[in-house]
Amino acid sequence: MEKKKKRIRLQEMLLMLASVVITLAVALGLVRWLAPGLLGGPRDLVVVRSSKEVPPFFQGVFRQEDYAAAQDLIIPDPLILRARPLLPDGFYEVGPHDILGFRNRAVPNIADVIVVGDSQTYGNNAFLEETWPRLLVARIKDRPATVYSMAVGGWAGVEYAAIIPYAMAFQPRVVVVAFYTGNDPLESFLRAYGNDAYEGLRPNPALSVEDAPALVFPAPESEKWPVTFSGGVQTVFTPKLRLASNLDVPAVRAGYAIMKAAARMIAARAVKGGARPVFTIIPTKELVFRKRIETEGIQPPEDYTALVEAEAKNLQDLAEYLGSLPGAAYVDVAAPLQEAARENLLLYKSNMDGHPLARGQDVIARALLPVVTPLLPILPRGPFVVEAVNGGERVLLAIRGRYFWVADPRALEQGGWKREDLPRLTIRDLGGMPYGGVLNKLPPAGP
Repeated sequence: MEKKKKRIRLQEMLLMLASVVITLAVALGLVRWLAPGLLGGPRDLVVVRSSKEVPPFFQGVFRQEDYAAAQDLIIPDPLILRARPLLPDGFYEVGPHDILGFRNRAVPNIADVIVVGDSQTYGNNAFLEETWPRLLVARIKDRPATVYSMAVGGWAGVEYAAIIPYAMAFQPRVVVVAFYTGNDPLESFLRAYGNDAYEGLRPNPALSVEDAPALVFPAPESEKWPVTFSGGVQTVFTPKLRLASNLDVPAVRAGYAIMKAAARMIAARAVKGGARPVFTIIPTKELVFRKRIETEGIQPPEDYTALVEAEAKNLQDLAEYLGSLPGAAYVDVAAPLQEAARENLLLYKSNMDGHPLARGQDVIARALLPVVTPLLPILPRGPFVVEAVNGGERVLLAIRGRYFWVADPRALEQGGWKREDLPRLTIRDLGGMPYGGVLNKLPPAGP
């Protein structure tokens, strides 16, 4: 009788165990079917499902229509203008472009300095290495200075603000934004009032795009003013064209207000992300030569006088506002450009083109250098400790701008170093330093 009871209990236990196993198997099957990612299954067995709302990622990055027409440098998107991606090198005034359409040779994982602007910052009339963003970081010594340019011809205040949230993904330490008084006010007005997505930037709801002052681009021959300076420097001014963005009319005043609002948004977003915002304003070619024209006693036309007086006033007002933003710095590049123009330097082409040549780009870079440089940390020297991605810590050694992994744990003691005395850095801090290899020894600790 006792044996029979034990046999029944064993059968009940086996039945219960079988029931649990079957229930667990069914549950796991349902989870794998409904949410396969929760089980960490093999990725090559995951079924990818299409979506009508979200386009495939790679289809969005490598859009074939972007490369179909080589002449289309600027591509209109629903919210923001962008440049054609993967433009090859070898062009003089444009290119190369990375996969995102910005003027860089590659897209970095981390950028210490992000630069945002329009064609003045993109660098029309200059090779990539001659543009002021590249010249700026090339002069920064003993500090991580990787730069990523996010400047597109035709951009203005609206685009500058719209791109910053994406720019912060590069974990920059400095964000440099360059406004341009030659067309940013009018373009900012047209973008904000022409796209309801930017309705929040409109300072006056009673205005519309029809309130923008009329202009003819490119400027007709009747509006060009050719000038030959002493020393042989020649150029052509188009003051009436640039005056359209500096007139004292409601649309232009709204344009400058939009630029201020964009700068306020940029500064707040940069500071929140741990970056220092730096602003500058690139003036028109006409304003750059203002002092030289006065010095040489050249009689300008009325449109020129009206432009430089209005632009100088607008520039000063905007500069004071930019410099007052919390956490922001403002750099004056107008005065250095005006001084360079008096020194007979070839800053612009001899035609009506208003984009600085390599020498003008260099003047802008030199003006920004003393402000941007202190905002970047000095490269580490000697041994330091960094937290590893998978936990724990590693001892690294920085030599001549490169870092090396110290593989032998006895190296610290043998070199007379104490771990608690070493500087502690993050992986982000290594973003501007290339990896040099593995070392098993450390230089001896100093006194």
